[in-house]
Amino acid sequence: MSNQTLHDLLSARVAEFSASDRPREIIDAAVEAMFKDIIKDAFRSYGDMGKAVGEAIKSAMPSNISDMFELTRYNAIVANALRQQWESSGVEGDMLRRANEAMAEALKNDVIPERVSLRELLNLFVEKNKDDAAQHQWNHPEIRFRESEYGGMQIFFDPEPEASHREGLYSRERSEWALKHRICVSWDLRNPELDENGHHIGTVYSAQIDKNPIGRDFNIRTRWERLIAALYFGAAKLVIDCDEDDFSYGIYD
Repeated sequence: MSNQTLHDLLSARVAEFSASDRPREIIDAAVEAMFKDIIKDAFRSYGDMGKAVGEAIKSAMPSNISDMFELTRYNAIVANALRQQWESSGVEGDMLRRANEAMAEALKNDVIPERVSLRELLNLFVEKNKDDAAQHQWNHPEIRFRESEYGGMQIFFDPEPEASHREGLYSRERSEWALKHRICVSWDLRNPELDENGHHIGTVYSAQIDKNPIGRDFNIRTRWERLIAALYFGAAKLVIDCDEDDFSYGIYD
């Protein structure tokens, strides 16, 4: 029987253990577990990293996006703006590739030009409201241009002409701000951009449809609304190539 004491036994085993690879393995495992816990905690929704990722995703989304599937189906230009913001926010890899492919497929039949003709936009607006015009016997829409002394123009328009509006209970003329739709465009007064026909080309800085500013729960349904969205989100510029009295519903022509 050995005369080795418990103290001697423990000392020998500690010395043997410390000389082996086991302490390093245990330390490595503990360090790995510690880092896993720290990273998991950081990526939880309430952690700093989780919050940062959440904020990054929110900042990449246009303000009027509430339904991504509705967006890709009906709101072409906002989808394009979303794609651009995704790319600029650093979203990478297969997710971005698949998102771009899906949006490209959804939008392939709805190309937005670099320049939007105001005449084309208002003609589309007139065409969309012809049935109501025929029902109410409207001859033309109400369209008003107001130029700015600082460079630019405000374009106000409404399906109902002022004469018809005042035939009812209304005795006062509607102000421009009472009309349903508005586009505000600016250009450099000292060095304006002109097209080949000398028409001003401007940037839309504000837009309103049905008295709702774009960006506040706004649903795009028609081609003329898409064109306004393209202008507002900076994907196109507006060419002022018409006058306010150029448009008619054609009911009495």
